Amino acid sequence: MPENKPAFLQIGLGSMGKRRIRNLFANGEKNIIGFDLSPERRKEAEEEYGIKTIDGLNKISDEAFDSVIISTPPNKHGDFIRWAIGKKKHFFVEVTTSDDGYENVFSAEGRPASGGENLNIVMAPSCTYRFFLPIKMMKEVIDSGKIGRILSFQHHMGQYLPDWHPWEDYRNVYFSKKETGACREMLPYELIWLNWLTGSQVGKISGYIGKISDLDMEADDLIAANLQYANKVVGNIMIDVISRKPFRTTRILGSEGVLEWEWLDHIIKIYDAKSKITETIDVPKGNPHTGYINAEEMYNDEIKAFLEAIYGRAPYPYTFEEDLRNLKTLYKLESGGGEI
Repeated sequence: MPENKPAFLQIGLGSMGKRRIRNLFANGEKNIIGFDLSPERRKEAEEEYGIKTIDGLNKISDEAFDSVIISTPPNKHGDFIRWAIGKKKHFFVEVTTSDDGYENVFSAEGRPASGGENLNIVMAPSCTYRFFLPIKMMKEVIDSGKIGRILSFQHHMGQYLPDWHPWEDYRNVYFSKKETGACREMLPYELIWLNWLTGSQVGKISGYIGKISDLDMEADDLIAANLQYANKVVGNIMIDVISRKPFRTTRILGSEGVLEWEWLDHIIKIYDAKSKITETIDVPKGNPHTGYINAEEMYNDEIKAFLEAIYGRAPYPYTFEEDLRNLKTLYKLESGGGEI
């Protein structure tokens, strides 16, 4: 993409779509066109961000944009992935619950080897929490050897689903639907960074996924799973959308110590087995956008990584191959568990 004329098509102008516009702005990118079928969302984006919007993809020429950001409900990702590949445009896509479109990604990647055209486009699946400051700090601690070799971990992610988007009825949002439910979305989402910390991929999974609450929805609301990694690390993970207090609680057992993190306490604790001393590290809180818990910085940095890739400065740090492995881990749990 020429550096003197960047242009982005933002597909989807809901909460994540508007966030991605802010992320582009934060990285100095202003040439943005928004697409959404909803007149209300288009109006909000136009008034709040001053961008041009369209209500149909047939209303934009191929020359009007270079890159695509796909921020629709997960069950729509495949259609837009295929569309972006067909247009030979770089694209970034949010975390999904389906591998629809992945075959097209792998086919596009393999075209040069099979004699087809080299598309030379960046295809970037979201990996937001790899840019989250406390997780980057934990990665540094682990890589430094302070707690020795990772042996096992426990992780709990929980937040009451009606609190996710308090400005709208949760029953009408994609994350309350069976196919695109929040728990289905969050297991692969958490595995993206947990696998990064462990330095391995899940080899086997077992456990429970189902609905135990009175929330008025079809989607599952709790996952309790046991993980066995290829490098012999054993993990236990619980994901729920029923906890009235939000959690991201992680405890990592190493051969020489223990690392503990509680998301909203903004601290990391490191226990050294030799000295018997627990070190407490403060984690900067960051700057959440109004109405949100998560700081915006990690989303800005994620889009920066996408920009670095499309400008040819650095490869994007997460692949569709890794992402598919995480989706297969989810599918295996849903089918009763076993080897991935």
